[in-house]
Amino acid sequence: MMAIELRQVKESEDWQAYHAVRRHVLFELRGLDGYDDNHPDEYEASHIPLLLRKDGVALGTVRLDLSDGASGIVRLVAILPEYQRQGLGRILMSEVERLAVEYGLSRLEAHAAPYAVHFYEKLGWVTVDACQSTPLMLKNLQSSHHGSGSEGD
Repeated sequence: MMAIELRQVKESEDWQAYHAVRRHVLFELRGLDGYDDNHPDEYEASHIPLLLRKDGVALGTVRLDLSDGASGIVRLVAILPEYQRQGLGRILMSEVERLAVEYGLSRLEAHAAPYAVHFYEKLGWVTVDACQSTPLMLKNLQSSHHGSGSEGD
């Protein structure tokens, strides 16, 4: 039985793992450098850094930014390559959505990498602006008048 949890980054060990996953997936694998562990955005009160662990192994990250009362922004989604294509991104995103609902949000947006647009669409996100280098995706949460027909697609 594998234990999967998405938890808020608070302990220094979690911060180290969080930055290591993101630096590797979003910078090193893309040929970028200049990753900043101490970027002030990480420590904003309205930004919630999250670490996905499976059986204690840190393998994914996401940050939920609370932008206003109703919407949040999903940022910096990363899953280590050796754990990709195993349904963990789907788990990560559904946990972020659940957390967003707990915070009272009614919609999420994300700027997706072009290769990730299909992934988001499979999870019920809609492309709002495809003309940007990172297309803007949107997902409405917990809307009461939209509940029929979406289960089990």
